[in-house]
Amino acid sequence: MNITIIYGTNKKACTYNCVQMLLNSLRLIIPINVKEFFLEKDSPNYSDKFFSCSINNEVIYPSSNPIDYLINSLNDSDLIILACPVIECNITTELKTLLEHLFYKTIKYNTKSLMNNKIGLVISTTAGAGLSYITNNLKKMLLFWGINNVFIFSKTLYEMNWEDVNLKTKLKINKKIFKLSGKILNIYINSLSLNNTISNKIPSYKDEYISKNKYNNIINVNFHRSHTYIHDIRNIH
Repeated sequence: MNITIIYGTNKKACTYNCVQMLLNSLRLIIPINVKEFFLEKDSPNYSDKFFSCSINNEVIYPSSNPIDYLINSLNDSDLIILACPVIECNITTELKTLLEHLFYKTIKYNTKSLMNNKIGLVISTTAGAGLSYITNNLKKMLLFWGINNVFIFSKTLYEMNWEDVNLKTKLKINKKIFKLSGKILNIYINSLSLNNTISNKIPSYKDEYISKNKYNNIINVNFHRSHTYIHDIRNIH
C-alpha cells in the first residue's frame, strides 16, 4: 500500500503520534510505502524548502518542482492522509496555503476519476475548540479531489506533548485507530479484488479513455491556464 501523509506542521506532537499508531497497525497486516510531507514554516513560496519529505524515515528536500513532486506522490497513493492539529480553532497557516494552492490546480470533479478508488483520512487533535470545524473542512477537500471513501479520526487532548498523555488515554486511542485501520484495509483489499476483476474484462470505449487520459487524476497543473474564474475554498459544501 502506498501512503502519502501531509502534516500541517513539522512539530511531532499528538497528531503526528496518532498517525504513527495507524501506520504501525497497517504494518502488522501488509507492507506499506510511506511518504510524509512536513510543511516548513516561514516559506511562503513554493521553492526548494517549502517542505521536507520523509520516505520511509529518510528525509529529503525535493530540489526542483516541489509541488509537482507532491502531486505525483498523491496520484500514486492508495491512502492519502491530511494530519493537522487545531491551532487557534483552525488549521495551520502552512497547510491552508498549500491546500488553497492545490485547490486552484484541481480538475473538475469527475465521477469516473482515477481518485475514486483511493482512500482519504483526516487526523486531528486539539486542546480546545475547533476540532469538528477543521476535520469537516479537510474532509470536504478530499471529497472534492474525487476520493469517495474518507474517514476522520479526531481527539481532544489537553496535553500539549504526547509524552504527557497518560497511558490509559493512549491505549484507548490505539484501540480506536486499530479498528480504523481494519476499515481502511477492508476497502483497500476490496478495491484490489475489483481491479483484478476489471482487468480481466475487455474494456469499453469509455474505460479505455479513462485509463489512457493521463490528466484524469487528482490535479491538472495546467487547469488554471484554461479557466479564468476563481473558487473560494470556504464555499465548498
